[in-house]
Amino acid sequence: MAKMLAVIPAKNPEDVKMVAAALKSAGTKFEKVYLDWAQPYGRFKAKGLWAKVPADPDAMTEVLERHLLASTRKARFKPQTAAELDPTPMQYLIKGVAPAQGLLVIYGPSGSAKSFLSIAAAAAIGEGSSFFGYAATPAPVLYVGLEGEAGVRGRVLAWERHHGRPMPDNVRFSLEPFQLTDAQDVADLAEICPPGCAVIIDTLNRAAPGLDENSSKDMGRVIDGAKTLQRKIAGLVILVAHSGKDSTRGLRGHSSLFAALDAAILVSRGDGGARRWKLDKAKDGKDGEEHGFRLTVVELGTDADGDTVSSCVIEPDSGATRQFARPLKGNRQLAFTALENAARASGILNERGEFVGVTFADWYAEFFRISTADNKEAKRKAFARAREDLAADGHIEVDNDIYRFAGLNASATHAVIASILAGQRTGGGQ
Repeated sequence: MAKMLAVIPAKNPEDVKMVAAALKSAGTKFEKVYLDWAQPYGRFKAKGLWAKVPADPDAMTEVLERHLLASTRKARFKPQTAAELDPTPMQYLIKGVAPAQGLLVIYGPSGSAKSFLSIAAAAAIGEGSSFFGYAATPAPVLYVGLEGEAGVRGRVLAWERHHGRPMPDNVRFSLEPFQLTDAQDVADLAEICPPGCAVIIDTLNRAAPGLDENSSKDMGRVIDGAKTLQRKIAGLVILVAHSGKDSTRGLRGHSSLFAALDAAILVSRGDGGARRWKLDKAKDGKDGEEHGFRLTVVELGTDADGDTVSSCVIEPDSGATRQFARPLKGNRQLAFTALENAARASGILNERGEFVGVTFADWYAEFFRISTADNKEAKRKAFARAREDLAADGHIEVDNDIYRFAGLNASATHAVIASILAGQRTGGGQ
C-alpha cells in the first residue's frame, strides 16, 4: 500500500479526499496509513476528511491512473545548459547571404532586375560557384516562374550563351500556375523537391492572386504557405517581390512578411543603368553589405519578322555603387542636416548606449523647422522627395520608421551622436 501511495502526492485536496474514501472502504486499520501519507497536506485536515467522506473502493483506481499517466508522460520542454547547445555554425547556400534553410526575399521596384539577379543566384547555388565573391554550396534549385514562360526561357538562354556553358542540371524550372495559399499546391510542389532544395518563386504577387497584401490576415496566409513549403523541403524558399511605391519604406505589403524573413535582398536602380543589391536583412549575419552590377544584353537570335531577340545577364560592377551617391545639395542636403540635428536632439539609444536612429516624426519636424519653402504642402513634398533620394543613394537606412545614417562613415557618425546624447542625458552636455 505504501508503494502505491508513493505515486500520489498529498497536495491536491480532491486527491486526498479520494484516497481517504478508498482506504476507508478497506477498514479503519488503514486510517494510520492514510494519515501518515497525508502529512504534507496537514494531519488535522486529513483527519477531518477521513471522518466526513463516505467509503468508495473505486476511488483509488481513478487517482492512481491519473498520476501514473502523468509520471510516464515525457516532458515537452527540455532546458539545456550553454555547453549542451548545438555548436554547429550557421549553414548557407550562399555564405553570409542565403541560409541553407529559411525564408528569403529578393525585392525592389519594377525594372530593378530582380529576376535577372534571381537567375544568377539559382545558377550559383546549382553549380556551387561564386556569387559576387560569396562562396556557394551546391544544392538543387527549383525556379517557379510565374511571370511568363518566354521571359524565363530567354533569361536562361542568355545566361548559358554569356557564360559558355549550360545551366546546371540540378536547376529545374516549373512554369505552371502555383498558389502559396493553396495547401495542395504547396504539398504537390514540395513533393517534387529533393531535401535541402532551394525554391525560387518569381513573383510573390503572382503566387498569391486576389489577396490583399496590406491585410495582416491575408499576409499571414502567405507566410504560412511559404513556411509550410520550407518545412516540407527542409531547405530555402526565396520569394521575388516588389517594393512599395515609396521604396524607402521597404518591402511592399504588410510588415509581418519582413518580420518573418531570415534574410532580405533589396535591388535598386540608379542613373545610367547602374544597379545594386543590398543585404537588407540577415537574421544571423551581417546586413548592409551592397554590391553593384549592370545588365549586359545578349542576342538570342531573330523572330519570325527578322527582328533581333535578346535578353540580359547580370555582371558585377564595383563602380556601379558609386553612381548612386549624388552630391548632397538643395533639399537633400537640407534633409540630411535635419536628420543630423534631430539625431543630436532626440536620437534613440538602446540599452547598451548605442545610437539606434531617429523617428520619422522628429526628423520631419526638424526639416519643417529649417526649410524655407513657401508653405506646408511645399515643405511636405520637398521632404518626401529628399527622404526617398537619400535612401536610394545609400545615405540613410530605415527600419520600422526609425531612420539612421548609412555608408562608409555611418559607424563613426553613430558613435559621435551616441556620445553627445549620453552626455546630454547624464547632465554633461556637449
